[in-house]
Amino acid sequence: MTNTLIISFDLIRHGEITKPLAIASLLAHQRSNERLRGQMYVEHLSINMLEHGGTATPEQFEVQLAALDVSRFNAIALSAYIWNEYLTNGIIALLRRLGFLGKVVLGGYQVTYGNRAELLRRYPDCQVFISGQAEQAFAELTDHLDADEPVFVNVPVDFTQLASPYLTGELPVPMGAGMVRLETKRGCPYRCSFCAHRDLATHRVHKHPLDKVFKELAFLTEHRVQRVNILDPIFNAGKECLDIMQEIVQLRTRSTFTLQSRFENIRGQQVNAFLDLCTQANFHLEFGLQTTDHAVSKKIDRANRMDLVDAAIEQLVEREIPFEVSLIYGLPGQTLESFQRSIDHLLSKGCRDVKAWPLMLLPGTKLYDQKDQWAMREDAMGEFRIPVVTESNSYTRPEWEVMDRMAAQLLPTNRLEKVA
Repeated sequence: MTNTLIISFDLIRHGEITKPLAIASLLAHQRSNERLRGQMYVEHLSINMLEHGGTATPEQFEVQLAALDVSRFNAIALSAYIWNEYLTNGIIALLRRLGFLGKVVLGGYQVTYGNRAELLRRYPDCQVFISGQAEQAFAELTDHLDADEPVFVNVPVDFTQLASPYLTGELPVPMGAGMVRLETKRGCPYRCSFCAHRDLATHRVHKHPLDKVFKELAFLTEHRVQRVNILDPIFNAGKECLDIMQEIVQLRTRSTFTLQSRFENIRGQQVNAFLDLCTQANFHLEFGLQTTDHAVSKKIDRANRMDLVDAAIEQLVEREIPFEVSLIYGLPGQTLESFQRSIDHLLSKGCRDVKAWPLMLLPGTKLYDQKDQWAMREDAMGEFRIPVVTESNSYTRPEWEVMDRMAAQLLPTNRLEKVA
């Protein structure tokens, strides 16, 4: 029996379930299969970064990790995300000092979208790198622990065979829970150069079976969950979204459902059906528009159709459907003036909830590889020291600082909290 520990670095806000959906999905898949369950015993430790703050050091977790007796594990897997990047190698070194002699496993966005040479340089004491959809790769971890050299694992996942974290009890939901997360599909059909949601290996969107999604919705309704954040990068891409919304309406749930959507998809034959459903339950739409400037949007491979965007906004405002729009500042070709125009345009169209977030260059994305082309400079910002672009060949650092203040005035909060 292989003993494995998962350490996840999470952003758990008040009222949220403490185990993240991604980890629960890994565990549900591994534990629901008798053969896989018999090969590996798994424990999970969640570290809530919001409790420790961005000034946390690896030494702050020494007592917590020492209490686990890390020497008894054959493998320790860590989640690698942009908000805990500054801690990753330090935590690995701490585990070694505490007596851990097994294999270090890394997975998460920082691994999935990094190239091999860069990953080996960035994480010199990692022996197994898991990229892509991780459920099956993690379940087969025991096959890779005897390798003498670092191993890179990317195993396709059959989404029809994935166990539900909710229905298996892997993710317990208390009655009246404040907020839970749900996904009906993974991946994005679009190719925006800044975004890491797209499956860069297969370029596919992976859909969960509708009957599984419907059972999860019924489960969450029975538990009277207050808010369900659906994580699909673009919920309203594909006709299945109407079936899911119709099921939510029929369940007569009082939960609020947040749906990340795209303005340009609110058109054609489905437009009235989509908008009608939006008025029949508690739906809140979130649109990541990023910019209203067509020239800037083309530089990030998005090319927004502002005629369709404006038409969709008009219908949403007319029907009083709750929605918010987010922008990005620091984009290539953007200027202080064009960012101001984006804000003014949305406000003039009746958007009451406009947010803006700084540009991050995520490993593996096209824009990450283009940073020299746009003379982009990054600085570590906020409590989690997340690198954001603060200067390019179209705006200066002082101009970026003005954009940052403008964004703060839209939503006076920690600017990097939601980006993470």
